[in-house]
Amino acid sequence: MSVEITQYRTYHNNDFSNYFNLKDIDNDAETLLNQFYNNKEYNHFNLTSHQGRATPIIEIARIMGFKVYTAKFKERNLSGTIGVSNELQEEYGRNKVIILNNADTDKHILFTLAHEIAHYIYDYNPTSDGYSNTYRTDEVLTDKEIRANRFAAAFLMPRNSFTAKYNETHNISELSDYFNVPEAAVKLRIAQLELY
Repeated sequence: MSVEITQYRTYHNNDFSNYFNLKDIDNDAETLLNQFYNNKEYNHFNLTSHQGRATPIIEIARIMGFKVYTAKFKERNLSGTIGVSNELQEEYGRNKVIILNNADTDKHILFTLAHEIAHYIYDYNPTSDGYSNTYRTDEVLTDKEIRANRFAAAFLMPRNSFTAKYNETHNISELSDYFNVPEAAVKLRIAQLELY
């Protein structure tokens, strides 16, 4: 776990069981992202070159200790899975793994990665033997899934930089390319931030 995530979890007493205020999650995601950008220990990841643009989510996942893979899943609606367990060490060389569906678009893959990181932040219990979560595009949106989606949107399209870019161009395709997210996520983000 990175120092940023550890501090965030400690601030909330490692208890997010009733933490579902979407505006708070939105603010938290941007604050966390800025903490990653401002940590000089990560200079070799070159995070600051991305500031205000597409979030370097793969690099941040690596900072958090994850190995990230893509693979072909048997189920087409399965977008990704996360696992945290010492049993993964032997097979993957790490005890934290995220596997993403390579049949998805690159933009969808990155959104799924951010979604799974949200589950790790909010739902993983470090005192347990392990944790796993699977993200399916057709699953029922529970409060935890809504929270993970909101965190992912805010982490990949932070309010301040997204609003500034939106004011430059109202073009959905340009915003999608600029932030490297699916167009559907851009449309949802516009609605979340009430920019319409």
